[in-house]
Amino acid sequence: MPAILTLASAGPQEKGGKGDAARGKALFEIHCDECHDGYSREARVGPGLQGLKNGKLPDGRPATHDKLIDVVNNGPAEMPSFKERLTEQQKEDIVAFLMTL
Repeated sequence: MPAILTLASAGPQEKGGKGDAARGKALFEIHCDECHDGYSREARVGPGLQGLKNGKLPDGRPATHDKLIDVVNNGPAEMPSFKERLTEQQKEDIVAFLMTL
């Protein structure tokens, strides 16, 4: 858990859809990598996320900032909600990273 606090406080806090992809990558590895492969389309527990930067979620829906925040907050199907587990900045950082995949 201390790593999360360190990551949350690293660097300036940005607002309005501005995340830090490097911090997001570290957070992804802590919270998401167990279930999602960010570097392929192969499914683990959840779908692989490679190609999000091309604008499509694995199910074909648009991969917009707001949709990705919604998925992190509410999780589709059996994915748990991270609404209360992550700060708003951490969510922005993860989305910034996802948009590089």
